[in-house]
Amino acid sequence: MHPTQPDAPRKAERLLASVSAHVILVDGTMETGGMRILLGQLAYRDHRWGKWSFPGGYMDQGEAPEITLCREVREETGVELLAWKQIQIRPMLHLEHPHVSLLYSSNHWQGNPTCLTREFLDLRWADHSFYGQLIRENALAYPCMQEQVQFLGWVF
Repeated sequence: MHPTQPDAPRKAERLLASVSAHVILVDGTMETGGMRILLGQLAYRDHRWGKWSFPGGYMDQGEAPEITLCREVREETGVELLAWKQIQIRPMLHLEHPHVSLLYSSNHWQGNPTCLTREFLDLRWADHSFYGQLIRENALAYPCMQEQVQFLGWVF
């Protein structure tokens, strides 16, 4: 009788995921009390219609995350990012279509934000009060956006 061989280890299944990069574009400072962030009102024909999100978008094949970030923000708003800081990586691998979201912040940019994409119905600067109103009205596109602004001192 031959000893049974254990099953050969299975080759790990490759996980294919989309990747996006978004920015919390900050204008003003905490010291002046005039801090606000830029939001885009989504024109997606799904449950996010009319809800608000941060500028950004999907990474193209072979593109570096920071290149994606700058390209998407420029294409959507006309703003040129001069410096940024990564503040969150959110893997959502449990979804039917796995996704990894990279979130950055920037208070060093130039240009006058203008709605340049059909993905947005509108652009709007949001201060702490208006952002809180959007939370209460369930008008943010993604629930995680409530906690993503905590680095600004915005707690709701």
